[in-house]
Amino acid sequence: MNTKTLIAAAEDGNLGSFKAPSNAYTLEIGEGTGEAAASNFEGILSVAVGGFTLVAVVYFLFVFLTAAFSWMSAGGDASKVQKARDSMTNGLIGLVILVAAYSIIGVVGTMLGIDILNPGSLLLDLSPNSAPVITEPPAAIPINP
Repeated sequence: MNTKTLIAAAEDGNLGSFKAPSNAYTLEIGEGTGEAAASNFEGILSVAVGGFTLVAVVYFLFVFLTAAFSWMSAGGDASKVQKARDSMTNGLIGLVILVAAYSIIGVVGTMLGIDILNPGSLLLDLSPNSAPVITEPPAAIPINP
């Protein structure tokens, strides 16, 4: 911090004070009903979709690496090499299908004007009072009173 910045901070009254971050607003939403319930369901659905995707990618890696190891340990046996190659191909096809399905769902959602990949926004739009109440952030809090 150079001297000019320090002087400018002192003139603004920010030197020696703590200002809460701008995103530290409090959100006042119901307790497990209405929008809060939609938010909980959104979280559960998001975790489920993310978990499914993660499991699919880990399964692909497992199948691909197992088949690669089988190929390396085939010892020149043509049938073992072919079986390993088929397993690697099937694993790769599965991963491509997963990525393509995710992309197609996104494109269809965009064409329909629906955010299908973010189901929480759909749930909040369905609730009658979907605008959360945001209170103003607190003013600067001095460190030394």
